[in-house]
Amino acid sequence: MRTAALLALTAAVSTTNAADVLIVSAGSAATDGALVAALANQGHSATVGPTYWEFNADFDLSPFDVIYIQGNGNWTQSDMPADAQSLMLDFAQDGGGIIFSEWVVWMVGARNVFQVLASAMPVEINTAFRGTADVTFTLNSPEPFLTDGLPASFTMPLTSFSGTETFLRPREDATVFYDSDWIVGDETGAAVVGWDICGGRVVNFSTTVGTAQINDPNFQQLFGNMVTWVTRSQIDNACLADTAPPCGALNFFDISTYIARFNAADPSADLTGDGNLNFFDIARYIQLFNAGCP
Repeated sequence: MRTAALLALTAAVSTTNAADVLIVSAGSAATDGALVAALANQGHSATVGPTYWEFNADFDLSPFDVIYIQGNGNWTQSDMPADAQSLMLDFAQDGGGIIFSEWVVWMVGARNVFQVLASAMPVEINTAFRGTADVTFTLNSPEPFLTDGLPASFTMPLTSFSGTETFLRPREDATVFYDSDWIVGDETGAAVVGWDICGGRVVNFSTTVGTAQINDPNFQQLFGNMVTWVTRSQIDNACLADTAPPCGALNFFDISTYIARFNAADPSADLTGDGNLNFFDIARYIQLFNAGCP
């Protein structure tokens, strides 16, 4: 569970932090299996769930820290039900992490699906795609945990699902961690883009994330790091006082959410970092709330 994962976190950058990942099935046993193995190699555990159009609002997300939504091997299917998308959006805003592969953002614009989750994506909606056989990711913005142990630039093979990469542009306030080698005019496409969303984090990949890329050692490191980074959202989020929607606005709902976490002995309520929940954590929250979000 999220609280269990948070207890296991340490301050050492080199430490692998275990997380429970829900993989929204690609409709391909080979792709799903490669992901499970890759995450296990990085110290995480993964469960393959339903395909995106088979999800419903009754699905229990509480055992998981991160949701990975693919949509690559089954991109021609129907939409994810709106109530299931709302469930996942609430999951992220309550401190969970969501990671998207390339096909999902493309489907938002080209097929008018995933409209609820589109609001959580740190990239502009775009349908320009290409079918390159490989891609080079180049570091743009170093980030603890996410870029740990990786070279400044690395090249990986790609698997085509009627294309291999969508041209990504970051939204305002989003961070481009890696650039793609896809350049249009004087504009460089983003390869990995992320941001904080209330208490959680969301990341978009520009690539389809098929088996060829998943089996690349550098990509496995990157994906494992990314899972750790989004799991840490309740610890080093840009605005720790922003615990509830609407994101970016501090109000009564943020206060009540923090109080609920404090009363439940949730480790994310330990704002002093001393391992104890007491008056000083409440005082720290009041201080953060009064300071507002950057």
